[in-house]
Amino acid sequence: MSDKYPSTLAIEIDRTRLRNYLRARWLLSWVLPLSFCGILFGLVRSGKALEHGVVPRDDIVLLIVRCFGATVGISLLVAVLLYLIFSHRLASRIAASLEVSVEGAFLRVRQHSLVLTDRKLHFRSIVDYATTQDCLMRYFGIHALCMTTTGGGQNANVIVPGVKDCLGVRDLLADIDQLRENQ
Repeated sequence: MSDKYPSTLAIEIDRTRLRNYLRARWLLSWVLPLSFCGILFGLVRSGKALEHGVVPRDDIVLLIVRCFGATVGISLLVAVLLYLIFSHRLASRIAASLEVSVEGAFLRVRQHSLVLTDRKLHFRSIVDYATTQDCLMRYFGIHALCMTTTGGGQNANVIVPGVKDCLGVRDLLADIDQLRENQ
């Protein structure tokens, strides 16, 4: 078989949609657990107030609504502040720095979040290519390219979100893999 593909090939990333997706995902990852903690705290707070007889029995519903509203509101405020401090700029950095390219018989995945990660995967070590799209990805119109390697362990799966024309890229990489895995 002759190799009709160039030796170096850059894979396009939809950086704007990827940035928006990462921001929404991380905002949800702050909001959901802190809201749950706020609900629990509100439940305990209203239970203590009822236990001590601070509120007449007619105002129980109002007390519960006030306690839940205050604690959930405070937890949402804390979640948004933590998101802005830790995650907002990080999503932009990851979306801007993600690079995927084919370099001869290797697939290079480079990403800078808190740590610079630069992986070169030989095509013979990649077992399969897949695309995934969860409901949040679907909302933002992106797919993720997932590759499984032969190494196993925690680094066996390589996931690259935000690849433009992900299905076409998956097929392209599988074709290049077939041609170059024995080089």
